[in-house]
Amino acid sequence: MKRRCKIALFCIASIILNLGFSLLFFDVLHIPLFLDTIFTVAIVFYLGLVPGLIVGFLFNFVDTAFNYLVRGIVSPTNIFFSLCGVAIVLVTWAFARKKQEFQISIQINILYLLLIALLSSLATVFIGGVIDFIRFSYFEIPDSMAPIKQFTEGFVSQKFGLFASCILGQIPISITDRLVTTFAGYGVYKLYEKFLGAPEDL
Repeated sequence: MKRRCKIALFCIASIILNLGFSLLFFDVLHIPLFLDTIFTVAIVFYLGLVPGLIVGFLFNFVDTAFNYLVRGIVSPTNIFFSLCGVAIVLVTWAFARKKQEFQISIQINILYLLLIALLSSLATVFIGGVIDFIRFSYFEIPDSMAPIKQFTEGFVSQKFGLFASCILGQIPISITDRLVTTFAGYGVYKLYEKFLGAPEDL
């Protein structure tokens, strides 16, 4: 029971920290990246699949509620990006569960992290593109709730169809975001191990 309480606290803290980093980089520094999965990646490496899925799935529900309560922005369709969070967790876990292979060499370590970033970005490009196609087709989405909206509109202005534009508009931000958050999340995981010990010691 004590371990479960600690894991629950880790999940809550990860969601809050993801939200904080997203606010810092997007709202304060005006960097058009999501950067809201650093602690999702970290918790997958540190505590495994189920805590990762909890954080990955619930984050967008918390974010949507925060937008309404604090920013006064109503954008319930953001909830559907939980599917991207789940996909990121599943891809990360496919590699993270083989922790011994990350110890072979720095080069192998970097290669695995690049593979995680590439595969998770492919998943989020497709899933996010489909979600945005539905959102932009049927809803009025505030610019502040869609960092890739300008990219999408740029492709539409070049006579691409809306579906293709939604997919293509995801590519530059999603790939950059996945690279940053994957490596940063792994770095946070290593800090957890250094200062908090092995996860089985919780």
